Amino acid sequence: MMDLKILRLDYNPPDILELGYGDIFEKVKEITIVTSLMQTFERYILVCEVVWKGEPDAEHLKNLIMIEDAEEISRDHNTSLAIVSGQFPDVYREVIRDFFDTFHCFIEFPARLTLSTLTGSIVGTQEDLNRFLSFAKAWGAEYNIISIKKYQPRVEGALSALTAKQYMCMETAVRLGYFDTPKKVRSRELAAVLNLSHTTVLEHLKKGQRSIFSALFKE
Repeated sequence: MMDLKILRLDYNPPDILELGYGDIFEKVKEITIVTSLMQTFERYILVCEVVWKGEPDAEHLKNLIMIEDAEEISRDHNTSLAIVSGQFPDVYREVIRDFFDTFHCFIEFPARLTLSTLTGSIVGTQEDLNRFLSFAKAWGAEYNIISIKKYQPRVEGALSALTAKQYMCMETAVRLGYFDTPKKVRSRELAAVLNLSHTTVLEHLKKGQRSIFSALFKE
C-alpha cells in the first residue's frame, strides 16, 4: 500500500525575478492558485484569486511575461477571481518534466504567491519527497518546510473550498494557536497580525469553518 505524504513549504526557485515574477506585484498584493484546469510540461490554465493593492486591473496580468491571457470572472471589492493561461519559460520546462516523471510527485492546490514567498503543497511518498528536496537544493531553490503529514484527499479537498482570505486567516489562526485550549492568541491579536479588521477576521474564520465542515460532512 502506497503511503502518501503531503509536504507544505515556502520556497523560492532560482532566477524567478529575472522571469518577471516581481512585475506581478507592482499592482498585486497576493495571488492564490485555487485549482488547475489544465497543465502540461509547457502550458497551463489556472483559476486564480487575486488580491489587488488598489483597484482590480486584469489588463495588468495580460502584460506579464509568463501570462498570455487573463479573464476576470468575478470581483469582490479588491479581490478578483480570474482564469489565467500561458506557457512556462524554457528554463523551467525540464524542471517541471522531472518533477512529474522523475520524482513522481504532484502539486496540491491552493498555492499562495506573494512577492517574498511562494507557499504550496507537494504530494508523494516520503522517499519521493526527499529526492525532490535534494534536487531543489542542488538546483538552487531556497525552501522552508512548514509541515509534512499523511495525505488525506478528502481533507485537502475541503481546504481547497476556502477562499484565499479564508485560507490565510484559518492557516494563521491554527499556526499561532487561536484554536488551542487555552488560546495562545486572541482574535484581536490575530487581526493585528493579518492587518485586517477584527470583524473581518471573525467573519473569515466563521465562513471558513462552515465551508470546511460542509465539505467534510455533507454527502
